[in-house]
Amino acid sequence: MLDETLARRARDLASGPKALLIATDLDGTLAPIVPDPAAARVPDETLATLAQLTAQANVAVVTGRDLQTARLLVPVSGVVFVASHGLEASFDSSLLPQVELPRLSHQLDLLASAVGRRFTDTGLRIERKSVSVAFHYRADPALLAPLQEALAELPAGLDLQAGKMVLEAVPRGSGKGAALAALVARLAPRSLLVLGDDLTDIAMFHAAARLRPAGTNVLIAGVAGGAEAPAEIAALADLLLASPAEAGQFLAAVASALARPESASP
Repeated sequence: MLDETLARRARDLASGPKALLIATDLDGTLAPIVPDPAAARVPDETLATLAQLTAQANVAVVTGRDLQTARLLVPVSGVVFVASHGLEASFDSSLLPQVELPRLSHQLDLLASAVGRRFTDTGLRIERKSVSVAFHYRADPALLAPLQEALAELPAGLDLQAGKMVLEAVPRGSGKGAALAALVARLAPRSLLVLGDDLTDIAMFHAAARLRPAGTNVLIAGVAGGAEAPAEIAALADLLLASPAEAGQFLAAVASALARPESASP
């Protein structure tokens, strides 16, 4: 159960200017982190809350997962998606980076194969996504240093992005800051709630904060997520939620407050 301070913040957000946009990360925010990313699941009660929220607000999932996987993990009608760190979306936007897919796919395949050969019979897990490749070292954190060395020189046009026990090769120009900008341009919110837990969410937090001088009512919620949570998340957040379970409870409190007639405002 939420403490009264968090419950009040949920009510304050719900009573703020409309339209409201809720932009949330997926892994570590909606879904608990698990050893095998393929086994991650969003709790049923959180999915039900997201469905409830779509009746009162715009709801977007902003994730490093590819678009197809994100839709499978959040099978909620009315939710929009910006996936693959801003490279795939469920809508068209000129603000999102464009990629030359055949060339990119060839680069990523070669990189995944080369790193795979170097780390045969180790705990490294290689996840080939639609427009990126992720190298998960959660099974053996000692792999970080040799993995960083192996990825020190990437093919032209690729950058290395760090997350919780993962390094990911992504096309240059991608990121959740651009993802949020595309959502804001499309949906024109007057109030904005963003939720995230990882280094990749920092750009989204900064992009949200930049909207405040123009009059947007912004609330940034960090999900603490235990010892792995980056210090920058806490530094940028207006409030901290202890876990994906508490993030789900906070969203449920927002949904409940939005459903009350007194939460309506122009």
